[in-house]
Formats: sequence, structure tokens, C-alpha cells
Amino acid sequence: MIKFLADLWRSLFAPPSRLPKDFYFSPQPLGPKFEWVSPDRIRVLEGFFENKIFRVISEIAPKEAHFFLELDGKVVGKVDLERNAPEATIVLWNIVVEKPLRHKGLASILTFISFRELLRLHNQASFFIRMVRLIKPSEKEIRAQNVGIGVIAKKLGFSPEYNLPQLLLEKNIVEITPLPAFEDMPPAYRIVLRSYPLVLVSFLVDPKTSHPFDESNPIYRSVITPDVAQVWLSNGMIIIGNGNYILKREGLNRMINHLARNEEEAKIFFRKIKPL
Repeated sequence: MIKFLADLWRSLFAPPSRLPKDFYFSPQPLGPKFEWVSPDRIRVLEGFFENKIFRVISEIAPKEAHFFLELDGKVVGKVDLERNAPEATIVLWNIVVEKPLRHKGLASILTFISFRELLRLHNQASFFIRMVRLIKPSEKEIRAQNVGIGVIAKKLGFSPEYNLPQLLLEKNIVEITPLPAFEDMPPAYRIVLRSYPLVLVSFLVDPKTSHPFDESNPIYRSVITPDVAQVWLSNGMIIIGNGNYILKREGLNRMINHLARNEEEAKIFFRKIKPL
């Protein structure tokens, strides 16, 4: 009986002895590097916030979790997540960073810390990013949406919940309208469809870096047709700002390479993360 219980414990909680054959552990950064200097404080080691110390505040309950970054006594960023939601075990649904401090890596740091901490607490976990917002075709005042979360989703290997190759077929597209850059948001496109969800708001990213193209990029001078949209989609350049993202098996390697610090952690994460 004791041997049976020991074997059961190992099968449930011990990391696998080896990683899958199709996985190569190659750690990738998610945001600027940082180090823990105390149980609730980190020091950023590079970039805009180099040598700055942030306090990390976590509020974790059975059905939700919230993480905050505090700089000089002021909260400058937060991430909100649901736990054990209908869509997945861990659902990221909101990231907010103070406007002057955006696009400098704080959202990535918050995502990295929160995902790792919740993985520590869950024996198994699936991941979902909730970004959906239904837009009427009659709405005209639209800008790029959820740029930061969308970029993080792509870096971590998440896939759109919508079937974009089908939605972006020529027969399903009514019109594609360019949207100008606005404040700290890149140019975007309003795509009106014949089928649900009727309107997609997309923006373009460099497939190598996952960063949005600057508004001066020549790509924005292209004539936009359904065929061009399909090429951009196949090249991994389109992010939908008003649609959900899910972690599937094909994105698992990217997710783990961004979250794991060493091969032993990668083994543990492979055991814990269950793609949708």
C-alpha cells in the first residue's frame, strides 16, 4: 500500500525525467531582466527602469488574483486574472500600466510574475487571455485595442480563438479600413465581416520581434486587399485586438521557454500546463 501511494505521488507531482523530443529548451526573455532582492521587491537590470526597485504586491483568492507593481510608493501597474474560470484555469483579462510608463516592459514583468506564481499554486493549468469586445459595423471612432496584451499573447505562443483564415476569406470581408496611430497606439485596421463577430480591429507586428510596426513603416503604404490580409496572417503579422487568445499545444514550447528559468522548471511546466 505504501509503495502504491509513493508511486501515485510521483506520477502526479514529480516532473518528467526528460522533456519531449520536439522541445528544445532555449530561454527567451519576456520583458526586461530583473532580480528578486527581497520576497516582495525586484530590481530591474536593464532598459528604461534599470536599477529601479519595484515592490510586488499580490492578492490571491480562490477565484481571482491581482498583482501590482509599486514604484516610489505609487502603484504604476497591475494585472487582473481569474482562476478556475469557465474558459480556462488561468484567465488574464486586464493589464494596466500608468500612461507615461507604457511600452517599457512593465506589462511583461507583471505577466511573467503572475503566470509563474499561479503555476506554482496549481497542479495543472490551462491558459486563456480574454480580450473580446463586440463592435458594431456602424461604429466609426475606433482605435487599436489591447496592444500590450496582444503582443504578450503572441510572444507567449497564444493563438486567436477566432478562426482567422476563415474569417479573412475574401467572400467574408465587406471592407478593410486603415485606422491612424493614436497617442501611444500604432496604426490599425478595421475589418468589417459578413459573419460573426462582424468587426475585427487588428494591428501589425514584426514577426521576428512581435513588436508593432512603427507608423513610418512602408508596409502601411500597401494597398489593403483580402489577399494581402491573408499573406500578413500567414506570416504571423496580424494581431486581433478585440478577440480572445488561447494557449494550444503548438504554442506550448514558446510559453515554457519564456517562463522557465532552467531545464528543471521546464520539465515541471510541461507537466503542469494543459493546452486547450
